[in-house]
Amino acid sequence: MKKNESRTKNSLLNIASGFTIQIISLVLNFVTRTVFIKTLGVSYLGINGLFSDILSLLSLAELGFDTAISFRLYKPIADGDDIKVRQYLKLFKNIYKIVGFVIFGVGLTLIPFLPYIIKDYDSLADLGINAAIIFILYLFQNVSTYLFMAYRSIAIKASQKQHILDMISFGITIAYNIVKIIILLTICNFTAYILTTTVFFVLQNLINAYVATKKYPNYFTKEETSLRKEEKIELFKDCGALFVYKINNVVIKATDNIVLSSFVGLTIVGLYSNYLVIYQALYSILHILFRSVKASMGNLFTTNDISKKYYFFEVMNYIAIILYGTAAVGVAVEANEVISIWIGSEHIIPQPLPILIGIELLFAGLKLNLAQIRNVSGIFKQMWFRPVIGSVINVVSSIILVQYWGIAGVITGTILAALFANFMVDPRAIHKYSFNNYKPVGHYYKKNVIYIIVLTIIGSVDLLICNNCFLGHGLLSIILHMLVCGISVPIVFILLYWKTKECKYLRKKAKTLLYKALRRTT
Repeated sequence: MKKNESRTKNSLLNIASGFTIQIISLVLNFVTRTVFIKTLGVSYLGINGLFSDILSLLSLAELGFDTAISFRLYKPIADGDDIKVRQYLKLFKNIYKIVGFVIFGVGLTLIPFLPYIIKDYDSLADLGINAAIIFILYLFQNVSTYLFMAYRSIAIKASQKQHILDMISFGITIAYNIVKIIILLTICNFTAYILTTTVFFVLQNLINAYVATKKYPNYFTKEETSLRKEEKIELFKDCGALFVYKINNVVIKATDNIVLSSFVGLTIVGLYSNYLVIYQALYSILHILFRSVKASMGNLFTTNDISKKYYFFEVMNYIAIILYGTAAVGVAVEANEVISIWIGSEHIIPQPLPILIGIELLFAGLKLNLAQIRNVSGIFKQMWFRPVIGSVINVVSSIILVQYWGIAGVITGTILAALFANFMVDPRAIHKYSFNNYKPVGHYYKKNVIYIIVLTIIGSVDLLICNNCFLGHGLLSIILHMLVCGISVPIVFILLYWKTKECKYLRKKAKTLLYKALRRTT
């Protein structure tokens, strides 16, 4: 099989399995969350989100080694160089052990400071919650990512076999959601609920490691040799830059709930977490496409054909604007209606929050495409200052704006950080270092500005339609409004860009897949 055919086959397998599994998993998670809200209440959701975000800050200790080593595994795996793969995995194993113990130690020192982080700390005892015990359970769950041979799953990802990990995740998700629902409906205990999540999280890591060892035994035999000093130096240089990126990602992800908890309270964190479920559900489903082609993209970037690389970059950017644009419009228009029908109108946060979350989701999709190009082409050190700028903008603007606009101010801070950091720096560096200025960066900006203008017009029309038509029919109204949002963006972008190379590529791929599907059914 040719290399490009193998890349396509692996990507399609990863996408198909990822989409199917993710959708079913999301349905199960929604059911579990609904039971959670009805049995325990919204205050517990705030605790859940807050502790998760606090501990995600500790994951900074990982320093970005997973991304740096993934990048370096693409070539030796493609070349069949098992010795080099073992050398990198040997280093990765040792690093993850150190990271796990460091996170656990630092996490324990944070326990005395919990009363200062949580505005409503004194009310936790009234809910029957021992904050220290819950925090330790979350901490152990976080640490298990680095222990229990979890590093071995990186071999599966770098080998373009993400669908294997998806299948394992699917089985675990079904099992632990069933167990959690039983716990909520019987003993209704928050500590037991978190303990269940931790146990299944550890179990998933162990299964991933076992499967990786069985599938790639040559990668995990004892390796007596180590990487050369020069290779380690280059790796650690990349990790230094990636650490700054990780700071930015974690700060943007984790500080929102921490700022809200400190300035507004746990109740608003709980309400906001429901919107995050919708955001994360859409982001996770669409992220599958980009995650599934990442290893294949890394394989492509081992070649020197810049025109083919840039062509792929433009196609993925076009796909990102359609998919994440559709999701963004859906969130902006439909989030409050969905939450009202799902768990009740008392859980709604009024506009402009849904619109702001939609904008944040769109930017997240565009950033994802830029990040994957950066990662697979190894552009780490060249843009180390950008994450610093993004983190500063996000934290400062969120703390200032939350005092005037509340939760809308926090989301606005995140959007400003993406706008003035990511999109001012990343495209320039990628065009220079990944594509050797094959095309001017202005070409990218011009395309995306027009894309966003078109998307804004579509979203405004959809909002007008959905706010004035098909109202008062409950679930039927939601379905009709979702159809309006889900169809309008793709149709307009396909018709407007019918003759472009990006759209021609998608049409060609769609015809090929349809032809193969028809052949199998005849």
